[in-house]
Amino acid sequence: MITLYDLGDFCKMQNENKCFPSTILDACYHRKSDDLVSNVKTKMAAMMIEQDVWPLTINKKEYRNSVVCSPYTTYISYPLDELKKIKKNWVKLSVLLNTVLMGLICRITKLNKIVQINNNLNATLIHSPQFYSLLPEITDKIVNHYPKHAVVFIRVNNMLDIQLLETLKKNDYLVFHDRSSHVFFPENNFQNRTDTKKDFDLLKKSNYMLVHHEELLISDAKRLSELYQMLFIGKHSKSNPLYTEDYFKLAIQHHWHHYTALRNKEGRIDAFSSWVEKGNNMSCGPMGYDTTVDIKVGLYRQAVALYLMHAHEKQLIFNMGGGSDKFKLNRGSTKTLEYTAVYYKHLPFYRHVPWKIFHWAFNKFFKKIMQNEVF
Repeated sequence: MITLYDLGDFCKMQNENKCFPSTILDACYHRKSDDLVSNVKTKMAAMMIEQDVWPLTINKKEYRNSVVCSPYTTYISYPLDELKKIKKNWVKLSVLLNTVLMGLICRITKLNKIVQINNNLNATLIHSPQFYSLLPEITDKIVNHYPKHAVVFIRVNNMLDIQLLETLKKNDYLVFHDRSSHVFFPENNFQNRTDTKKDFDLLKKSNYMLVHHEELLISDAKRLSELYQMLFIGKHSKSNPLYTEDYFKLAIQHHWHHYTALRNKEGRIDAFSSWVEKGNNMSCGPMGYDTTVDIKVGLYRQAVALYLMHAHEKQLIFNMGGGSDKFKLNRGSTKTLEYTAVYYKHLPFYRHVPWKIFHWAFNKFFKKIMQNEVF
């Protein structure tokens, strides 16, 4: 049985039954979404399948939102942040033209008017087998409840979510490439790779004290927020989700992720990693490190070693997300593709247009881009 709840009704039911762990849904009931992720304004709701609860985000415009809630930011704004990495002038020009032309088209056709399924405001997701087994019913329920919104799944992995991907295609979802992602499979013995062994050794000999989740203090949340922003906002893009101190306080308190950190001799945390586990799958959560510390200390290498040690010890399939291709491949990752899937059959034709354009463009050029053939 599939039931949709507005946030207030869900939290009321949760308080009465005391049967669900605290999630991002509870937090967004008591606070605005941008109190937790400062560049996200969204309305949240809950989809309950039997005893499992999955977060929904509902948006209308919000063109300045982070990539986790805004296809406009993902396909129009974010590429501008990547211009500095592009070497070929014709590609830079194409990105600029895309920003001007497609930006206008996307606003006219209400690209951001979507309901996103399984959106916990993180960049890397674990999708449930329930989604493919009940996809027609899920789609009907969402469309009936939100008849003016497109229905969207993101980060559908072509190796981890094979059945969901095929089911989406069979049920009239438009499916196109989104990004590449690095997955570490236990059977590939990534722990035996030379670079992985060096990272494990570096972590074991480190002068940093290992801090487990239960040893973290609520007061550490401010530092985690600073470290995350140094890495993902400072070094990468302002379009990434900008998690606040309040977000990390709640994440630590309610165990939204499992956190592990490295504390120096002065008592300051200089790096941390976090992850989520479901079944035999492990997914990367927020991470960060002090980018002002000498690179020879290897803080990023140590943070990644925390992930890989845990994945190896528990024999988990670990999805570490995109970026740092050479670094991750040298440590035994498998480069996979992740897809966006959109259902818009119930919407007027003009609302189909941007999705059809993205479908054509990404399916035609995405693999070449990911192989750096145009950079």
